[in-house]
Order: sequence, then structure tokens, then C-alpha cells
Amino acid sequence: MRKRLSIGSWVGMVVLGLTTLGFSQKIQVSNPPSNNVMDGIYVGSYSATNVSTGGSMQIICDDFNDNTNYNASSYTTNTFSSLGNTMWGSYMMNTQHSSMSQVTQLYDEVVWLSEAMVNLTGTQQGNYSYAIWAIFAPNSVAQWLTWHNDSSACNAVFGNGSWGWGGCNAGKGGLVGLASSQNYSGFNTSNVLILTPTGCSWPGFCGQQEFIEIVAAEGGSSALYLLLAASACFAAIFFRSRRRAGFAQPV
Repeated sequence: MRKRLSIGSWVGMVVLGLTTLGFSQKIQVSNPPSNNVMDGIYVGSYSATNVSTGGSMQIICDDFNDNTNYNASSYTTNTFSSLGNTMWGSYMMNTQHSSMSQVTQLYDEVVWLSEAMVNLTGTQQGNYSYAIWAIFAPNSVAQWLTWHNDSSACNAVFGNGSWGWGGCNAGKGGLVGLASSQNYSGFNTSNVLILTPTGCSWPGFCGQQEFIEIVAAEGGSSALYLLLAASACFAAIFFRSRRRAGFAQPV
């Protein structure tokens, strides 16, 4: 279901090639990040600014374990060819002895869900956001939905019947199961950038969250701008506003 690039596809590849080698850039999340709130958290794609270039961004986050504030922060750019340097890749391979194929599968699932989510609104959009976070932190998401007594979201994210006597259980069905059942052989991730908080390798202790950007280069002046601003992050990244007062919760 990935959108294939046409005239500007080669430009996107050039941009990705130039931004792969640990390039650092500053990103600042907008206040508020979105107009959609579900269970005390902003959901969906969020607005941000690439401080390094002044470019506008739409972002979504894959990290439920950290918080993000409205201050500009530094991020290191990775691609699917350097997943071992990402937040979750580094953590899984160094502490859980996961293989690169396992790490790749989970990032594939996050990208697949994110592409579907950006075209949704309201509760549907919120369910997809929680499913994205549940890819890497299923138990934390289930606990959060239990605290908010959200049986509907629990069943949507983890599958019918996931809400039980004790609340939400992190099941293998629902949107999480749908993402894991996809065939990612040949899945196009050549235009995906992963922005990892600089120096971060342990979720929950990073100070900021990890974002993913899908660079949608097109022909004409937009393609030229991407080429000239190869250090920039444009289009959609993944962002999440976390649970503590201030950034994560609406006021």
C-alpha cells in the first residue's frame, strides 16, 4: 500500500543516501502537536518544524516509553539500512539478542500502520496510533488503556476479547495482528527516514522520542528543493505526545 514515487523517486533516493550517515538535525514539535486527543494523549500525525532548514513536517512517533517536549532537540538520521543504530534496533540487538530480521519486521509493521493512519480521523486514527506504539511496547499500551478504561481501543488494537476481567491484555490480533500478518517481501522502505534522539539506545531513558519520516518526493520545484536541502526531514514522521503533564496531555 506504499505510495510509489514517480518523477521524483530518484531524488528521494539521493536525499536518503545523503542523510544516512548519522546526520544530526534539530526538530521542534508544534504546540499543540495535533487536533486529536484520545485517552489523554495526542494521536495521529503531528506538526513540527525542522529547525535546521525551517521546513514544516508532519510526524508520528513509534516510542511509547519516552516523553517529548516543545523544545528543539537533536536527532540522528537513520534508514532501513542502519536499523542497528536506531533506538529500538540498538536496544533489541544489544539487550534482547534479536536478529536484524526481527528488528526489520517490527519497523516494517510501524511504517505500514503509519501509512494507513495518516488518511484516517477521530477514533480510527487514535486506534492506529496506539497500535503503532504497541508494536514495540505492547504491555505499556495495554496498561495505559486499562487505566483509561478504554475497552474499545483495547479490542481494536489487540483483537476482540483482549479486554478481560483485569482490563486490557496485549493480544496478537486486531491492528497489531493485521500488521504482523502482512507480507513485507519487497516492501518499499527506500524513502523512510528514522530520526533517533542523538545518543539514545535505551527506550525510556532517551529524553525525547524516536520519529519516522516518509519522504514523499515529487517532480518539479519540490524535488529540486529536496535535493538542495538533503539534510532536511519533510513529510510524515511518527510522533507521539507522552503521558506526563505538559507535552503528552492536553491542557
